[in-house]
Amino acid sequence: MPASSFEVVEERIRDYFQVCLNKAMEHATLLPTDPLIDIEREKQLLDREVSELKQKLAAQAFDDGTALRASEVLENARRSGPLDTDATRFARMGVMRADIESRRILRAMLEADFGGTTPLDPLFAGMAPTGLPPLPGEEAAPSAAGLSLAAAANRYIQQHVGSWVAKTTADQQRVCSLAGAIIGEEKPLREIGTPHVIAVRDALSRLPPNYMKAKANQGVSLSDVIASNRTGPAISVKTQDKYFGMFRSFLIWAQNEELIDKLPGAKVKVTGLKTVGREDRDPYSPEQLKSIFTSPAFTGHTERSRHKPGPHLVRDGKFWVPLIALYSGMRLGEIVQLLAGDIKQDKGIRYFDVSKGEDKTLKTGASARRIPVHSALIDAGFLDHVGDRLIKSRIFPDIEKGQDGYYSHNLSKWWGRYSQQVGFKTDKTAFHSFRHTFTDALYAGGAAERIAMALLGHTDKKVHSHYGSGPQMAELKEAIERVSYDLDLTFLKP
Repeated sequence: MPASSFEVVEERIRDYFQVCLNKAMEHATLLPTDPLIDIEREKQLLDREVSELKQKLAAQAFDDGTALRASEVLENARRSGPLDTDATRFARMGVMRADIESRRILRAMLEADFGGTTPLDPLFAGMAPTGLPPLPGEEAAPSAAGLSLAAAANRYIQQHVGSWVAKTTADQQRVCSLAGAIIGEEKPLREIGTPHVIAVRDALSRLPPNYMKAKANQGVSLSDVIASNRTGPAISVKTQDKYFGMFRSFLIWAQNEELIDKLPGAKVKVTGLKTVGREDRDPYSPEQLKSIFTSPAFTGHTERSRHKPGPHLVRDGKFWVPLIALYSGMRLGEIVQLLAGDIKQDKGIRYFDVSKGEDKTLKTGASARRIPVHSALIDAGFLDHVGDRLIKSRIFPDIEKGQDGYYSHNLSKWWGRYSQQVGFKTDKTAFHSFRHTFTDALYAGGAAERIAMALLGHTDKKVHSHYGSGPQMAELKEAIERVSYDLDLTFLKP
């Protein structure tokens, strides 16, 4: 990193550490006077945190919180000019060093080891607390009238840390940074109008593919990127709409928080969007289904390669998730996050309780629903797979979260590779095709519209649908059992 850029980021990291240091002094002053606080336990926790942070720093394994705090450091640094491509990594390392050192110093303060309260990290040499931070309610919040776009965006993202998964947080940060580059980060939020919203939309239409993620674009101004791509390929209209929708969500939040009086550009839309009735995927054909369920993942595979025929048959997530999708119509993300406690019983009928909860998300409010377990899954041994697992344990612990924070990420990638290796992949089919396949089979079995809507997690917009408690479990079970395919899966019985 050029010296000037390096020094700017380093200075902002020191600013961050100063805030941490002042908070450490506040805690060291207040905690010992609180009769509910176990100081010895606090010191043990600090020791553990320092140890864990050092391990992460050594491996350069930066969590979402570190990444978010580093992004704020970088936002402040960018006001002095463009940054080099190494800035992000340097800022994350600096933030983690500040977190380690401030916790170590707080530990020393609680021990009354004042010789240990001097920073040992050379990055923070000579620094000391500048005083206690203001008590809650004393600090004057910036007025809404003077709040900048960058400050509001930081507040928006911080407010949602914990409720957003990592991918959503990262996407929202990119969108807000892009908007700041177009409109101006220091632009007062209340001065943003329809022309600014249009400018964001138009800039999105001229962004090259992967611009938002490509490291090669770091340090290059947005105007230069757009100017050099006037005739080149741009991100898809669907992706434009996704990012523009995230920017609009930020503005709606600002209006709800009374940071702005009126939603700017309320009628501005991304042009060129087409309404896709079946989410741009075809159902699997009967031939594809036979190819899938006679492939090695379901009939036997080698120890190392799931797509090669062999003597092993591992009944883990890669085995069960496609079967559940075929006989329930559940989305991939809904299946892979299932807990043992989500398999419930109503009057003798076992069912999937699709719901939000700890470490579980839903696409929409209507997605919460109950889906009876199809007899084909029971015959194949699914309930035995669930067995006596603890209620809060995941049914498919082998499926880990991807880099985007979703359990579906890694399995979706694997399914894409597997479909190519086995030979049933087409341009219009993917894992989501199971949902369309189930939908077709559901209607082919004579399911009424209200039953189908309840099983699929769709909102029934008819007036009468707002009355009553919805279909009974027996009705849902009857509809589920009528779902059938030209497949012989009896060989799956354990």
